[in-house]
Amino acid sequence: MRAAAALLLLAAVVRADDAEAEGDTMSINDVVDGLKGQIFADHKKGAPETFREECAAFVAAVDWREPWIRCLMGFHASMWLAFVVMRRSFPVQCCLFFGLAAIVGLAERLNALCATHWAKFSTQNYFDDRGVFAGLMLCAPLLVLAFAMLMNFLTLATTMMVTVKRAEFRGKARERGAEAEAAEAAGAKTDRNERTYRRTNRNKSK
Repeated sequence: MRAAAALLLLAAVVRADDAEAEGDTMSINDVVDGLKGQIFADHKKGAPETFREECAAFVAAVDWREPWIRCLMGFHASMWLAFVVMRRSFPVQCCLFFGLAAIVGLAERLNALCATHWAKFSTQNYFDDRGVFAGLMLCAPLLVLAFAMLMNFLTLATTMMVTVKRAEFRGKARERGAEAEAAEAAGAKTDRNERTYRRTNRNKSK
């Protein structure tokens, strides 16, 4: 970086001398600004422009053979496996959801901690101040999983509501059936009483 700055200053001085020799009124600051524009333009030519190029650059910049990155991928895979296997268990889903929310909430502190001690477990420092790597590699998959869990919660709630409504309808149908049977039994008893009363009256008249 110092060598580049020195070369930039030297080139600016040379251009300023050439401009003075030719009688131009160009200052050294103008020359420096022009050289900066050229350097930044050359640098931007190699920078990724599209989203696909940015993704390809990110994938190429990460060393996927590092053990801790593989462990992180295994953690995400195990969370998805637990979600799929226990998707019908509401308590387990709640525990997983709040656990993932806690990890996402602590992501900033985890990023700062890893940025301090990255040399102990990584070959390069992936943890910048903005937390881009931590957001993409840790938070983004967990947020996608949390969204899937939220959709599963809605499905479980809908299924539970349907089950409760069916049980309620069955209970009401049983109550109506019991009332109908009770009414029928009461009607049959009334008919028997009426027939008995008529027979008694007939016997008395004879």
